[in-house]
Amino acid sequence: MKTISILDHADKYLDYMFCRAAKEYRPEFRPTDWDTLNKRLNQMEKTTKISRAAMADKLIDLANEFTKSEPKERVGAAIMFAAARYNAFEAFSKSSDLLRDKNDAISWYTREYQRMLEANIEDLLNAGGKATSNK
Repeated sequence: MKTISILDHADKYLDYMFCRAAKEYRPEFRPTDWDTLNKRLNQMEKTTKISRAAMADKLIDLANEFTKSEPKERVGAAIMFAAARYNAFEAFSKSSDLLRDKNDAISWYTREYQRMLEANIEDLLNAGGKATSNK
């Protein structure tokens, strides 16, 4: 499990990347908009029983269990498929007209995934200090 300092660094980097992407997507976006959203998310986390990081850790623990009997590539594909299914359900439940909002939803989830993947790869490179794999 990673230390809080690495998670804090990742959160700050994700915030930076999100603000940059949001500004490109919507020129009227202001960093204060992100600050307001973050405050709301943080307040929600304080009132819920489990944080986003803790939920992610539990999902990763489950994935690690699967890798005892399945190749990591297959587990990774299953995780992406599950995320896509759940995110499609989330988009459906949030939109009053998903047919109209479909492309915007796909674009948003795609950008978010890319942003998170880039941040996590950077974390691994920074934590390990090397760009090699330990297969």
